[in-house]
Amino acid sequence: MENIWHTEQNERVAKIHKKTNNWHSQHNKRVSEFHKNHASKIEAGDNGNGLFARWERFVYNQGKALFKAAK
Repeated sequence: MENIWHTEQNERVAKIHKKTNNWHSQHNKRVSEFHKNHASKIEAGDNGNGLFARWERFVYNQGKALFKAAK
């Protein structure tokens, strides 16, 4: 015979898991959208003029050229 506390605990855990899983799915969508937009900004050169932005463009373009050369 199963303990009533054990059954209630399983239900609580299932609800928490569902909420966490839903949050994580939404988070992944937001991150994916951010990266897609950010990559397009880097390609267009709209990510800024600071040292980090210039370095980011350099690395992005080198990687892009490397993948094109590999094909």
